Amino acid sequence: MLRGNGENVPVRELDDFEMDFRFSQFEILTGAGTALVCLFFICVFSEVSAIEDAIATEVTASVDNDDLYWSSVEVNGQAVLIGGAAPDVPAKRAAEQRAWSVPGVTSVENTIQVIGESGTCQQQLNDYLAKESIQFKTGKADVSEQSFQTISMLAMIVRTCDTLVEVAGHTDDRGDAEVNQLLSQRRAEVVAKHLVRHGVDPKRLRASGYGETQPIAANSTEAGRKLNRRIEFRVLGGTA
Repeated sequence: MLRGNGENVPVRELDDFEMDFRFSQFEILTGAGTALVCLFFICVFSEVSAIEDAIATEVTASVDNDDLYWSSVEVNGQAVLIGGAAPDVPAKRAAEQRAWSVPGVTSVENTIQVIGESGTCQQQLNDYLAKESIQFKTGKADVSEQSFQTISMLAMIVRTCDTLVEVAGHTDDRGDAEVNQLLSQRRAEVVAKHLVRHGVDPKRLRASGYGETQPIAANSTEAGRKLNRRIEFRVLGGTA
C-alpha cells in the first residue's frame, strides 16, 4: 500500500483469531438486539392481555345485576361487546351505562335482547340452575349419570317456554382455546339431545359453544374455574 509520499507500507491482514473474535462480537450484538426486540413485544402483548383481562373482569362484575336475566361480556383490546337478556329497554340501557363506567373502556356494543314476558321462563331456568348444575365426565362431552334428573327437570321448564332457548356451553381457560371451544360445543349439543329425548321440540333449541371466552369468575383459582365450566340456558325471545 502507498502512503501519500509514495512509500510502500505493508498491509496488515487480520488473522483467523481476530476475524472470529470480530464476527463473534457481531453475533453477540445482533443476538442481543433481537432478544431486546422480542422482549419488548412480549412485554407489550402481556400488557395488552392483562388490560383485556382486567376490563373483562370489571365489566362482567358491573353488568351482573338483578335487572338482567343473564349477561355475557367479550373484550377485544379496550372494546367491549355485551350480550344477554333483559326484561325491558331500561334494563338494557342500564347495563350499557355500567359497562361504559369501567375505566379503560373505549367502546361498547350492546347486543342484549329484550325478552319481556319470556323472562318468566328465563327466571325459572335461572332459579333452578342456581341450585343444580349439569356435570360431565372429565374432559368429555358425556353427561354424568347424577345429572340425568337435572336435565329432566330442565326439560320440564323448557317445554313451557314458547320461545327459542339456547343451550350455551362454557369452559375454563386451561388447555388449548380451540379444543375448549369444540368441547363446549359438543357438550351443549349433547345436552340439547337429552332435552329432545325428554319431549322438548328440537326447533326451539339452539346449541352453542363459547369455550373460555365468557368467564363468570377468575380462572386463577380452582373455585373460579369450576364456576366457568358450566351449561347455561338462555331464552332468546321471539318465536322459534
